[in-house]
Amino acid sequence: MQYHTITYGIANMKKVDKQQWFIIGLQILESGDFSKITIDNLCSILQITKGSFYHHFGNIDGYIIALMDYWLIQNTIQIIENADKLPSAKERMKLVGNAVINRSHKSEQVIRAWGFSNPIVKKHVQQVDDLRIDYSTKLRVLLGMSEEDAKNFSVLEYAIFVGMQQLYFDMNENDLEQFYMFYCQKFQIDRIK
Repeated sequence: MQYHTITYGIANMKKVDKQQWFIIGLQILESGDFSKITIDNLCSILQITKGSFYHHFGNIDGYIIALMDYWLIQNTIQIIENADKLPSAKERMKLVGNAVINRSHKSEQVIRAWGFSNPIVKKHVQQVDDLRIDYSTKLRVLLGMSEEDAKNFSVLEYAIFVGMQQLYFDMNENDLEQFYMFYCQKFQIDRIK
């Protein structure tokens, strides 16, 4: 009889795949509090045992590495890969620009703040920043800029974007787009939209 109880319990255990763990993690970050990325909180939200967490990630650092890898892929690598499928540099810049404007920036703001106290997160933020600046530089070179000018414009534009995220935590996509239009006009940059 006890055997049947154990079997029944296993048969009814909730299954959670890794992507669900990452979606919940990003939702927590979107709410603005990286301190809530804990094993207890994640398991409570997903209504699953800690054993499942340990099975997938080993420990909290394993989860943070996997979550940051997921964030890097979803918010940078996948965008670059999608852009690279387009035939022209101008179309690639347009896709990247639209992705930047149309995404929620709250989780990224929190991730950047978290990077000041967590070396795993800091490493991933630096990797994301490097990939984005390098890709923007590559596209600007393809559009005819010198390597030096392309790098300088890319760094400046990215610094403005990151700074805007930090200064205006609740900036919506319309406000960001208006600022981008102002930036393009003042620096005489062709607006790619």
